[in-house]
Amino acid sequence: MCHMTADTLSELHDMADRLQMKRDWFQEPPKASHPHYDIPEARRAKAIALGAIEVDDRTGLHFAARLGLEWAELQQDECRILKYTRTVQRTDRYRQAFIGRIE
Repeated sequence: MCHMTADTLSELHDMADRLQMKRDWFQEPPKASHPHYDIPEARRAKAIALGAIEVDDRTGLHFAARLGLEWAELQQDECRILKYTRTVQRTDRYRQAFIGRIE
């Protein structure tokens, strides 16, 4: 299993639809630390074939926090907005390094 995040909630749900995942498999706070889908190994290869990109844990944390920030803003959850904003700021250098590797 792995977590699937995305740049936006819309992109995340679109990929989940392409992987034929049920929307009720979507995990979000407070039951999860950030919005995501758990991807079983059998769907992971298909996700990559459809354009998903594997990232290391640190870079994944950055993208998960960005997605969490979008989710928290929609929920108007000020506490989580602050939490995710701090995480995005703290992990931005991982994103920058990642972008440099794929360009």
